[in-house]
Amino acid sequence: MKTVKQYLLILLILLPSLLQAMDKEIPFTLDDRDRIIRTEQKVEALDAKIDSKVDGLRSEMNARFDQLFNFLWAIIGIFTTMMVSVFGFAFWDRKLSLAPVKKDQTRIIEFLRQLSETQPKLREILKNAGLL
Repeated sequence: MKTVKQYLLILLILLPSLLQAMDKEIPFTLDDRDRIIRTEQKVEALDAKIDSKVDGLRSEMNARFDQLFNFLWAIIGIFTTMMVSVFGFAFWDRKLSLAPVKKDQTRIIEFLRQLSETQPKLREILKNAGLL
């Protein structure tokens, strides 16, 4: 306990001298002012240089985005053309493949009508089916 009191006494004695050391005024000279001005000028020059680089990068990035969008439009156009071609071919092929079937169907119906003139039971069936 005695040592703690001694440390506190020494601290109380040295405290005013420590506070006076902190209270000391730092002189600000013209040299310091000039140094601050030069630093501000360098910072402004650096800001201008960074701004010009950023503007250049921004224009390059916009050009790349334009290229990308043009490429995407080309891909969309190609895909659309392919889909229209596939559907067109499917409809054309279906029409082409069904034409002989329709021709055969009309021939069969005509044959059945002729046959129904001699067959009364067939005539009744065709009437019920709506083919006469």
